[in-house]
Amino acid sequence: MAVEKLSVSLPDTVAARARRAADRAGMPLSAWLAQAAEAAADLAEAQAAAQEYAARFGEPDPDELAEIRVQLAEAGVGSPESPEEALARADALARLLGFPNERRAG
Repeated sequence: MAVEKLSVSLPDTVAARARRAADRAGMPLSAWLAQAAEAAADLAEAQAAAQEYAARFGEPDPDELAEIRVQLAEAGVGSPESPEEALARADALARLLGFPNERRAG
């Protein structure tokens, strides 16, 4: 996997919390930060897609919204993801995007 080395500035308290979280997860800080950034980017992209959908088709009514929440819960959205599930998801996405084998997680 290609990587880009970056220099970032974080408030001291944020850096300390990130280090503790990475230690608890048993991973290097850079890997933990990459995972956190990917999760934040995924969420931002999902929010943008939802806003675009609402702008195009309108907001769902309360019954539709309740059904959407049920379907999301049944699909496990919002549930913790195991490391194995995360790797499988990343590998499947890489295949769908046509990344070469060396860019895949699995």
